[in-house]
Amino acid sequence: MFSRNVGTLDRDIRLVLTMIFGLISLFGQIFWLQVICGFLALIMFATAAFAVCPLYWPFGINTCKREQKKKQV
Repeated sequence: MFSRNVGTLDRDIRLVLTMIFGLISLFGQIFWLQVICGFLALIMFATAAFAVCPLYWPFGINTCKREQKKKQV
């Protein structure tokens, strides 16, 4: 359905950001900051899990090397 556009390094960075935002969401002192960080953690996790970032499509960004090689052949 959707072609992958998130590479391995990009996914790893997103997972680290998921952990950071998740910890801030759990242990933060300011409620609105907890809510925003929780939402960002969910988005980062979803994009890392499915290897698809909708914000990359309008700009034509693709960090997935495997997909780029398939298109060149």
